[in-house]
Amino acid sequence: MEIDYAGLKHFGVDGEPIGAYRVGEFLKIPGVVVDELAPGQHVDFVTLRVRHEGKGVVSFAKSHHAFVELLRLEPGDAFLLYCTCPIVDKFLVITREGETVKLIYKRL
Repeated sequence: MEIDYAGLKHFGVDGEPIGAYRVGEFLKIPGVVVDELAPGQHVDFVTLRVRHEGKGVVSFAKSHHAFVELLRLEPGDAFLLYCTCPIVDKFLVITREGETVKLIYKRL
């Protein structure tokens, strides 16, 4: 896993790598959403957009600005992003399974 912490701070977010056990704990939260992103797809969380570039590369953008690559996940990797976006309840877990990136979060 490669992480650009300075880039994350530029977007006003922080986070940490997590293991499979913690991913499982987040999946137990009632009402949790799991979005699968194929390469080229993105999710817009109003103040932050998250896009899967392919091969585990995840990029971020604010509103209508350009995407910046900040994470590179290997299969099985997971990253917990402390997120304060208007529609996300405090966390966004980003995982990679094969060529698919999954976003795990709870809507407000």
